[in-house]
Amino acid sequence: MKHFETFLFLMLLSACPVFCQVSDTVRQGGDDESIHYQKVLNAEMDEMLDTYYVKQEEESSNSVLSKLSDENGQTEEKELTEEEKMDTLYKMRLSRIETGLNIEYRPAVRTYINLYTNTRKRSSAAILGLSQYYFPKMKAIFRSYGLPEELVYLTIIESSLNPTAVSPAGATGIWQFMFATGKSYGLHNNTFVDDRRDPFKATDAAARHLRDLYKMFGDWGVAISAYNCGAGNAKKAIARSGGKTTFWEIRPYLPRETQNYYPAFVGALYMMHYYKAHGITPAKLSIPTDVDTIMVKKEVHFGQIAAVLGIDIKEIKTLNPQYKRDVVPAFEKSYPLRLREADIKRFSQLQDSIYKYQYKTFFDPIQSYVSTFTGKPPTSPRTVKKYHTVKSGETLSKIANKYGISVEELKRMNNLTSNYIQTDQKLVVGYTTATSTTPSKPSTSSNTSSSSGYTIHTVQKGETLYSIASKHHTTVSKIMSLNNLKTSNIIIGQKLKIPK
Repeated sequence: MKHFETFLFLMLLSACPVFCQVSDTVRQGGDDESIHYQKVLNAEMDEMLDTYYVKQEEESSNSVLSKLSDENGQTEEKELTEEEKMDTLYKMRLSRIETGLNIEYRPAVRTYINLYTNTRKRSSAAILGLSQYYFPKMKAIFRSYGLPEELVYLTIIESSLNPTAVSPAGATGIWQFMFATGKSYGLHNNTFVDDRRDPFKATDAAARHLRDLYKMFGDWGVAISAYNCGAGNAKKAIARSGGKTTFWEIRPYLPRETQNYYPAFVGALYMMHYYKAHGITPAKLSIPTDVDTIMVKKEVHFGQIAAVLGIDIKEIKTLNPQYKRDVVPAFEKSYPLRLREADIKRFSQLQDSIYKYQYKTFFDPIQSYVSTFTGKPPTSPRTVKKYHTVKSGETLSKIANKYGISVEELKRMNNLTSNYIQTDQKLVVGYTTATSTTPSKPSTSSNTSSSSGYTIHTVQKGETLYSIASKHHTTVSKIMSLNNLKTSNIIIGQKLKIPK
């Protein structure tokens, strides 16, 4: 079969096939929109390359990513290039993929095949590495709904497999759900938890959403496009096309960015099947696959788990991206925690010690969030209520979304038993810590001991507040207090004051 492809490729170089001369008619400005959409995808891939396990792989001695490069630009389209002469080869390869999606190749797809297999080889290697963790379970979810498992490749163009990705419009997570759509499919968002960032809960919601869209339109190209632009815009495109029902027929009438969404998906699908033919090797990421889930019955901070079990807090964050503030908020009910199987066993054995470890150090700084979540008044006299005055036309849902809390939290804080509110009504929308009016003392930039009674420590790779406190024979709480830290999160290169 490989020899046949080589023969076909040489034949194509000698003459441009008739198929290459077929163009895709789009509204004026379509080329500009293609370039713009490539920039969107490039930005997503850049953000993905900065995630924990990808950065870790780059720094390893046998890194796959260090051997590849990204051109980080859009694919230039030229007339009658050798790439255009490969259209029939691409078409043939796509036709061999066994899928229920009825993939149809058009020259517009070439741009995105080139993006993933040529322009962004390094990024594709990282995506392939991440896919080994995410896709097996995600594909199983799609199969459970009787849907083509290749639909999981939409996450490549949605977020480059980054569960914490947030778009300028507020779409969040690996599937980029907007708040309202996510809520309609059971994805909750409150002070501590955003289910849209849970890659597997969001996958279940995405599968149901795509199933509903396919039932509505009967064409996967249209259903996939509707996932991007909304069912309403897809219906308008169908009406403007005179009642056409397939993607390529209604493409000119879709919103401009959506015109390139389905072709980009086909490009990503092609890459996932034929990356070897383009010299791409999946990155060997150390993201664990021997992972299990335990239900946590008491609130716990990732920092407590990291300190007692000796786990890198970044790994805990990566395995549990749905927790926005590094806290499993089991104040009143149990919540799931994902860890390596061996760490699950140790957590079960040491959970009492974990819950007690420097509890006040971790939870005193976030009292305002705890009060918002539980509806209980804060115990600190410095924590004060934050109010919102209801404007005409506002709903509890709109107000809750504005302040990043849930309707349930909003009702709990205001003792509301229904969703009824009035204009000019004052609602508690959270709590905040009152700032001190005492002027702070000027700090010194000295890297050694000073008259202020501290030394400067520059955070190194792999260090945590706990390891730094232990090294300097002090406590985490003293370091956090001296540096006005609200959480235990620190970054490489950050300068910390260490008490003498």
